[in-house]
Amino acid sequence: MIKPAYRQIILEMVNKGVSLREISRILKISRNTVRNVIKRGGAPESVRKTKYIERLPVIRELFRECRGNIVRVREELESRHGIAIPYQNLTWIIRNHGGWLEANWWENKWFQSLGLMFPWI
Repeated sequence: MIKPAYRQIILEMVNKGVSLREISRILKISRNTVRNVIKRGGAPESVRKTKYIERLPVIRELFRECRGNIVRVREELESRHGIAIPYQNLTWIIRNHGGWLEANWWENKWFQSLGLMFPWI
C-alpha cells in the first residue's frame, strides 16, 4: 500500500510533465505503482473488511499489555477471550488498522530498556 503523501507527489509530478520512468526512479517505486496511482486519480485503495474488526479494542489493549509481541497477543486472545484469530490475520489487522501504534514504538522500548531516553529528541 502506497502512502497518501506519495500519491500526492506522483500526481504533482505527472501534472508537471515528469515521465513515469523518472517518477519511479526518483521515488524508488515500480512504474506499475505509478500507473495505478494515475489511473485511480490519487484515490486511496479500498481497505478490505475483516470479520475480526469488531475485536480491535481488545487487540489494541492486549498489544500494549504484551509489549508488541503478536504471538503472545494471539495466545491471550484465545485463553482469555476465546477468540481464535489466525496469526496471519492478526498481523494484517495490526498492520492495516494499527494507526494507534506509536511511531518507533519498538525502538523507544529498546532505548528505555537500556535506561536511555529518546536520543533523537
